[in-house]
Amino acid sequence: MKFKKARKIFRLLFPKRISETQLFENKLRSNILIKNFVLIQDKYEIELLNGVKLFLRNQNHSDYEVFVQIFNFEEYKLIVSILKSNPKFNNSNNILIDAGANVGFTTNYFINEGVFSDVYCIEPSLDNISILKQNIQFIKNKCSIKIYRRALTGKENLRYNLHNNFRSRKDWAISVEEDPKGLVEGITINEIILQNNIKTITLLKIDIEGAERFIFDTKNDLSFLNNVKIIAIEIHDEFDVRESIYLILLQYDFFIFESGELTIGLNRKYI
Repeated sequence: MKFKKARKIFRLLFPKRISETQLFENKLRSNILIKNFVLIQDKYEIELLNGVKLFLRNQNHSDYEVFVQIFNFEEYKLIVSILKSNPKFNNSNNILIDAGANVGFTTNYFINEGVFSDVYCIEPSLDNISILKQNIQFIKNKCSIKIYRRALTGKENLRYNLHNNFRSRKDWAISVEEDPKGLVEGITINEIILQNNIKTITLLKIDIEGAERFIFDTKNDLSFLNNVKIIAIEIHDEFDVRESIYLILLQYDFFIFESGELTIGLNRKYI
């Protein structure tokens, strides 16, 4: 008995060191949505209570933070509600353009809600795309998914380099810098529309770590906005472009409002 008390006191005074991996796995265990997980080489396969399966990387990456944002906080729940409750926004051929697709959690969330038939993912990071490709394996039989390893841009024929120097400097904060010799090609929304013969974009989701300032420029061809029913943008205020983006959306007859970190616009001709 004395030994047990002494050991308890010792542990209070000198707590056992927990590794970063153990701390991370404790987060996974304590998440109310995660049923179980298994470490496979350098990533975790997680299964949610609703049967959804996903891959995410360890604590050195931002995957878990993105997971919490999308699945725990349900950042896009309002948009799902709009799509399911309003026939003018919803039909059998709903199209999602997921710009800044990261590792595919947003795409997975929407597809498992059954609100899109075609998805176009745009993501410049090859590392993120490698996980994205694994994540869409779980949903590829539910819809058509096309991946662009590109940087979303406002003008054609531009190239970019990637940097991890924005905000947290993790995978969800990769920023782009224009460079004629850059490793990543740019692509515009208009190019995606033409290449895929898209008539209407049901949801244009844009979360591209400040590069929205390159898209929403009055010198660019913004005619694609005429064909967008709903737009959801995370505007990064470090670049002081919120007011100019609002003005552009208003000029294209969007009703805009804030929901958490998102700016959501509804095209009035579909209301």
